[in-house]
Amino acid sequence: MHDHALKAVALASAALFALAFTPLAESQDAEATAQLEITIDGLRSDAGRVWVGVYASQEDWDVQTETAQSWVEVEDGVARVRFTGLPSGEVALQAFHDANDNHDFDTNVLGIPRERYGFSNNPRPRFRGANWDEAVFDLAPGEERDVTITLQGARG
Repeated sequence: MHDHALKAVALASAALFALAFTPLAESQDAEATAQLEITIDGLRSDAGRVWVGVYASQEDWDVQTETAQSWVEVEDGVARVRFTGLPSGEVALQAFHDANDNHDFDTNVLGIPRERYGFSNNPRPRFRGANWDEAVFDLAPGEERDVTITLQGARG
């Protein structure tokens, strides 16, 4: 019986110890992460939805592996989305207006976009999508940044 009571006290002590330091760990994590408030304009209709992807490295950008992503509704020709808990450091954004709401970025047989698209920093490369260097920007730990992406390209 003594062993059982000793184990219970040890477990309770460990739980209290963990609880005592959990808020400190969470506040440090919150300070190390960043937040983006993204406005997407340049839409020609309120039909469909807008997809936004956040990339945290050039490698992720190149293979299209998002750190965060979201589908957002269009209202009065604008879409807005907030991402919290993002890693600080270099990030880049992509967005497109899925005007026909088929969950795909539509192109014609030549690969020319049929839906409007854009990137962070609003580069306008001709005959290709933006590369990492054109779209990348730095997020400081704890930063809350507003970013506007103006869509370009095809109808939508």
